[in-house]
Amino acid sequence: MKIRENKKSIKLDGQTYDYTLRRRPRAKYVRLTINHQATLTVTAPVAYPIFLINRFLQSRSRWFLSALAKARLNPSIFSRHHTGQELALYKRQARKLVEDRLKYFNQYYNFEFKQIAIRNQSTRWGSCSSAKNLNFNYRICLLPSELADYIIVHELCHLSEMNHSVKFWRLVERTIPEHKKLRKELKRI
Repeated sequence: MKIRENKKSIKLDGQTYDYTLRRRPRAKYVRLTINHQATLTVTAPVAYPIFLINRFLQSRSRWFLSALAKARLNPSIFSRHHTGQELALYKRQARKLVEDRLKYFNQYYNFEFKQIAIRNQSTRWGSCSSAKNLNFNYRICLLPSELADYIIVHELCHLSEMNHSVKFWRLVERTIPEHKKLRKELKRI
C-alpha cells in the first residue's frame, strides 16, 4: 500500500501556506493536522480532486490559522530537538524515574508487566502493548512530577484495561484522583 506524498501550497487571506499532501489508498475522507513544528499535513483519498482539497482548507481556514499561530507562539515540548548527548542523559533519567514510580504505584495495583522501553517518540507520552510491555517517551523526565505520575499510572492501568472505559478511569483514579485536570494540562504541553 503506497502512500504518495508531495508539497503543495494554498493562498489564504493574501498569504501563502505550504502543506504536505498525503494520498492514502485507505483514506475515506480529508484530514488536516498541524504537528509540533507548526507544519501542516493534509491526508486525502488517492482520487480526491485537488480543488476539493483546497475548498476543504478554505472551509477550515479559521481553525488552521488559529492552530498554526498557537503552535508558533507556544511551541510544544515535542518541537525541541536534543543532541545525542542530551538524549542519552534524558533517557537514563527517564528510565530511573519510570522504574521508581512504577514500583511505587504498582504497590496499589499489583499488575504484571514484561519490559519497560524509553523511546524518542514524536507525539506520544506512553503506550502499553498487548504483550504487557510499557513504553514511555524520554521527555517524561522533563515534565512536572504530577504529570509524569499521571502518564505512568495511565499506562500501568492499561495492563488491566486496554481501553478508556469507565472501569479504566476508575483504576487511574485510585492513585491519581485529579486525573481529569492533569490530562487537560498535558494536552496543553
